[in-house]
Amino acid sequence: MQQGTPSTTPQPIESEATATSSFVSAWESLAGLNDGYAPTSSNDRGHPVYGNWDNPGTTQWVQYDFARTVTLSKAEIYWFDDDQGIDLPASYTLQVWNGTAWVNVASPSGLGTLGNQYNTTTFTPVATTKIRLNITAKSGFSSGIESWRVYGF
Repeated sequence: MQQGTPSTTPQPIESEATATSSFVSAWESLAGLNDGYAPTSSNDRGHPVYGNWDNPGTTQWVQYDFARTVTLSKAEIYWFDDDQGIDLPASYTLQVWNGTAWVNVASPSGLGTLGNQYNTTTFTPVATTKIRLNITAKSGFSSGIESWRVYGF
């Protein structure tokens, strides 16, 4: 690639975003979502983690807002599981802002909920200024995230 030529391979761009959430526990933090930390396990407390205890069995969201329009095509989530009230989620969906409403990403593939690893979901590339992760917790548990990467340009 020549210098000055934009990359055609999606790159992690979550560090450009501002994170918000429907709810975060007072002792947890949104700062860990996009701080660049590489978790070693789903119970890694070496950096701030996102958690939404005590909201068992509910759907909560975290979101990235970008100051510019980005084209996104992949997300990677490293789930937080404290072996107490926060567990791996039952499921999740990814949505993007189309300028007037939240819409599900097209053709998602992956949507994994495994512990101790990044769970990769790819989808049809989409231009947006916001992406949202809707997390549905297991009955009796709340949910959490160690790290959330999004890829685009």
